[in-house]
Amino acid sequence: RHLVSSRQPSSAHLGPSPPLARGMSDALAMVPTSIGLVGVGTIGSAVLRGLCRVDGLKLKRKFVISPRNAEKAAALAAEFPDLIRIAGSNQEVVDATDCVIISVLPKQAEEVIGALKFRPEQQVLSLIATCPLQRIRELVAPAGRCAVGVPLPAVAIGRGATLVMPSLPWAQAIFELLGSCVAVDDEAVFKRMQCMTALMGDFYKRQLTAQQWLESHDVPNVQAAAWVGAIFSTMAADSAKAGPDTLHKLVEEQTPGGVNEMVWKGQDEDGAYQGLCLGLEQAHVRFMTGRTDPDLAPAAKRS
Repeated sequence: RHLVSSRQPSSAHLGPSPPLARGMSDALAMVPTSIGLVGVGTIGSAVLRGLCRVDGLKLKRKFVISPRNAEKAAALAAEFPDLIRIAGSNQEVVDATDCVIISVLPKQAEEVIGALKFRPEQQVLSLIATCPLQRIRELVAPAGRCAVGVPLPAVAIGRGATLVMPSLPWAQAIFELLGSCVAVDDEAVFKRMQCMTALMGDFYKRQLTAQQWLESHDVPNVQAAAWVGAIFSTMAADSAKAGPDTLHKLVEEQTPGGVNEMVWKGQDEDGAYQGLCLGLEQAHVRFMTGRTDPDLAPAAKRS
């Protein structure tokens, strides 16, 4: 495979849609009819922004958001004045809605959630990456229908990929409207899969490195940035709906002795992929314990 050739994503490599995926109309029907947001940070704002842009979403009342982080709350309300109302307090958000999305910082979770009173019939969706589902259930009791979601910022434009646990239809429906959703019921599996979200910075840093390499060889920065962004997007299209064997086949199909095989084998011999696996192990420890172990850093493990 050569990058100079124009090639459409091969349908042979596209796996089936996730078994729990539904059509847009079904997802719309399963989304809670009143939604509140406690914690108007980057991710919480992205989720709400994405939902506000969904055509056909029927709500009994406006989205209700907490007043904390006043600047971001005001920006959302100004962008969607007919859809978003800023509450006077976090408790007002809980009182006014059937589904509460919680998106506060991990260090704030105990204090913020512990101060709120929930109803038994409420649905609670936590976006707090490091807070275990069982702890969320304890904090929001007597509310019993709880899920944890790990969305990425692209949910704001309907192109997100979100991991959800457990596989509750209403929680999956929210994120299916914002892109794609993969749901699991085993927390150990969830924590391992969550580590993939830690590759976002690496993904962008790899592109930045490629852009800077082009610029160092007199490629104008506008063309360098546009080409790197476009080529990574094109390559990712082949694996966007990967099946179990998709990635293995994509690596195998690189032309033997060709430039693409040369580059990935050189990276492999240099330890780049071993370093990637070590970085993922380090991320797993961080997600499980909330702490960083310097002994697990790739450079330390490989020395």
